[in-house]
Amino acid sequence: MNRFRLCLVVTTAAVALFGAQAALGTTVQKLSLQELTKKSDSIVMARVDDAIASWDAGHKEIYTYVTLSVIQPVKGSRDATTIMLRQLGGTVDNIASVVPGMPSFKKGEEVVVFLTQKDPAGYPWVMGLEQGKYSISTGKNGVKMVRNDLSGTEMLSKSGQHVDGTTAPEMPLSAFLDGLKTTLDIDGRIKVDPNPPTE
Repeated sequence: MNRFRLCLVVTTAAVALFGAQAALGTTVQKLSLQELTKKSDSIVMARVDDAIASWDAGHKEIYTYVTLSVIQPVKGSRDATTIMLRQLGGTVDNIASVVPGMPSFKKGEEVVVFLTQKDPAGYPWVMGLEQGKYSISTGKNGVKMVRNDLSGTEMLSKSGQHVDGTTAPEMPLSAFLDGLKTTLDIDGRIKVDPNPPTE
């Protein structure tokens, strides 16, 4: 147990430092939902099929590979049925690396994610770290709801000031997706067919 705790603390400190440098390097800041929608290369509603952590080839960093099964594309390519994300951090054997602000994914959960363009290795990342992941749950009345939990997350405002993250109130998934599509239609990214085909 002591050995595990030591590995956890050391690795967490090392990766947290790397993550902080990466955040500064990519200018991660607090983004509104409208900004997330417009800046993202793609947006999808998806189910998490798997999340597996492993060392990189040089055995220096732990990455988690998240496989998403697309349920509904909202922005970007409509041909992709599966998307794989690669994120810094994860747990391999008794070593856990933690990157502050990196979203977590659990097998079987449904999410709406805002994604960047693919990196040089061919993987998209979640836009704005935790800001770009909305978890989907089903309420007691059977209505699906979305929630973005940023509690305890520190972000930067456009003026460079530190901003504490908050947990946005739940809202119906249908209304959330409609709002995204309205934003994209205004921006010219999604064209709504005024005369949809009828049976």
